[in-house]
Amino acid sequence: MRMSLTTDELPRLASPSSFAELSELMARAHAENRTVAVFGGGTAFDDHPPASTPGLLIDLTSIAEVADHADDTIRAGAGTRISALNRFAAQSGQEILADLPLDRVEAGATLGGMISTAATGPRCLRRPRLAETVQSVTTVAADGTIARTAYGLHPDLDGRDLPGLVIGSWGTRAIIVEAEIRLAERAETQRFVWIPGPEAAADLLVARRVPDAVVIERPPGSPAATVVLIEGDTDEVEAEVGHLVDRIPGATPCGEPEWWGSRARLAATIGVSVAPSFIPTLIDAVDRLETTIGYPLQLRGSATGSFELGVGVPDSEPGVATRVVLEHLRSFGLHFIAARLIRAPAPVWGEVDAWGPQPGRSRRREIKALVDPRGILAPGRGIAGI
Repeated sequence: MRMSLTTDELPRLASPSSFAELSELMARAHAENRTVAVFGGGTAFDDHPPASTPGLLIDLTSIAEVADHADDTIRAGAGTRISALNRFAAQSGQEILADLPLDRVEAGATLGGMISTAATGPRCLRRPRLAETVQSVTTVAADGTIARTAYGLHPDLDGRDLPGLVIGSWGTRAIIVEAEIRLAERAETQRFVWIPGPEAAADLLVARRVPDAVVIERPPGSPAATVVLIEGDTDEVEAEVGHLVDRIPGATPCGEPEWWGSRARLAATIGVSVAPSFIPTLIDAVDRLETTIGYPLQLRGSATGSFELGVGVPDSEPGVATRVVLEHLRSFGLHFIAARLIRAPAPVWGEVDAWGPQPGRSRRREIKALVDPRGILAPGRGIAGI
């Protein structure tokens, strides 16, 4: 679509095919005080508070050109699907360096969507997170300005890192239209090991050879277990699997679990962060909560302490069940457990304290006021509802 800045009526849904078209759309939306929501694969639409109906909904999947592929980086439009980037990189024996949630990749997640939501997968022990692999971004600001530096968003942000400002911002500060990310050589072999209980997880984090992933999975109504991923050269991987089986009671080689790389998803999902040493206490708390409230609870996450807790809330009182779980987890104190709502039926967001204590909230508001003073970009979708 090529529209005129001055004569065409601003649509409710647009699919720009270039930076210039997106810039023009945003300039019009800014001038008319129209709120804007952007989507790619739509795989995170259910996460964070549901957005109110925007004045302009922008589909970025037409901005999907792979612009450049160097030795260890790839640059592409924000609407490029991660699966397409992986296929492209695989032609040279490479893959995206950061690990990303497999369920979102398979559902059509895009490069811009993954960056704006700071997505991460389970292989975060020996790989950097996505935020550390984004080399550069190009953005379109709330007023339509095309910016490649933080200064382009606002002069007061001169010297700040532009990727750092937009990664994990949920589209509330600027619209990512292109990004360059790092690649890595594909692993020759991957093997999984199943270990009963969560007790071995902490020792694995400081082992002589730290695994590529250590995931603790507690299904509803069942005891927790640990699943370890080892990847690399075949001989090295086989030797390490043998070492784990010999050293850890009950450790058994297994195939890739069907849930691997997927998020914990029941009716409501709570993000939980704890110190690794506090994980046993978290699991005990989940066990007691499930027994007390009578609703199924599913806990899944990395032994580093980042978890998702799925709550099987009943249709009759989803807000009550979600509030009880949040309040119980927060009763331990922020220095032990941080818990915030990630996904829930729409009415629940107004019935609970979704975010809890949020250090740095005032600074987030200050940045939002600088880059989007009219508040038209994805209002309420950012961290702490900013």
